[in-house]
Amino acid sequence: MNDLTPLPMPSDISGAQNSTAAPERTLIEPPSVKLIVRLFLIPLLIVAAAVGVMFLVGLLAGKEPTFDEAIARLRSNPSGGRTAEYLIGPGAKQRYLDAKSLTDKMKSGMSTDEREKLTNDLIDLLEKHVQPDEGEVQHFVLLALGRVWQGSADTSAEANEARDKVVTTLTQYAGAPSVTTRKAAVLATVYLAGQPDAAKRVISTLISKLEDPKEDIDVRIAAATALGPLATPDDKAAIEALSSATRDTSAEDSELVWSASLSLAELNQPDVADTILKLLSRDELSKMQYFDRESDPKNPHLRNLSEQEQQRILINTMLGAQKLQVPTVQAKLKELTENDPSPRVRAAGMQILSGKPGDIDSGKPQ
Repeated sequence: MNDLTPLPMPSDISGAQNSTAAPERTLIEPPSVKLIVRLFLIPLLIVAAAVGVMFLVGLLAGKEPTFDEAIARLRSNPSGGRTAEYLIGPGAKQRYLDAKSLTDKMKSGMSTDEREKLTNDLIDLLEKHVQPDEGEVQHFVLLALGRVWQGSADTSAEANEARDKVVTTLTQYAGAPSVTTRKAAVLATVYLAGQPDAAKRVISTLISKLEDPKEDIDVRIAAATALGPLATPDDKAAIEALSSATRDTSAEDSELVWSASLSLAELNQPDVADTILKLLSRDELSKMQYFDRESDPKNPHLRNLSEQEQQRILINTMLGAQKLQVPTVQAKLKELTENDPSPRVRAAGMQILSGKPGDIDSGKPQ
């Protein structure tokens, strides 16, 4: 049997119609069932098995925990192995997921009773079960603690007592030996915005961190970032501390200057308008450099901003600049919203100008 019999040409067909004896053509056999199984079904089963195994591994080691499961596991599970700098192993991964789920829980809203219980649970975790050398686990717990009362208008004695515990704990950890712990605790205070009494209690701590030349630069940047949302235009000490930070001329401290300027914009201080306009300018951002201490901690160096970093700075600056009532700044916000090449920046601008920024992906705590 010849499986390569050519297809008939149109002339062959017309000739055959005029012929009295049409030639016989050999029929091509369909593929056998065995061949179909070998070519299609077996590979499909192999792929399905691999996916199933990966799914089961995900359930065992990377399953998104419920809130109660996360609290229970963080109290009981060991942290896993360590390298010189990072946590390793499935135990470490699960603790990371458990800690992250705590911050995610804050987004769904809670009753006052749930907030009070969670306050005590998180403080218990920090004091007895979570260690400062567990990568980002402790940091997530600190951020979750700061966020427990976010959006709550409850001013009952019980709620105020729980808030006091939050402030006391974050202030305590803002003085911890670990730089990353201090930074996380300071950033967690941002979530106290909208809670005037709690905010007032941490402002003096933030000012002292910002003004301390011996404090790590990342902690000072975090303090400058937090003062904008927490202070008010009448907080002279906060404004003076931020203004002093903007006068830092060291190239290595450029991020501190930017963060302090942004907080002053949030506090509607017109003297900072020129710096804000630079941070809203693509031309200026393309020339700016910052001191990169993270890519290679042993060899920090000045480098230009990447496109993603420029977008983050633009969005963060737009969020703060919306409160700066300077006509040139407001005009620049509108221009970026309409013309910036990044869809992400334009979308953020539309949300900001609408007065409903929501959970804009800015890189700052929301």
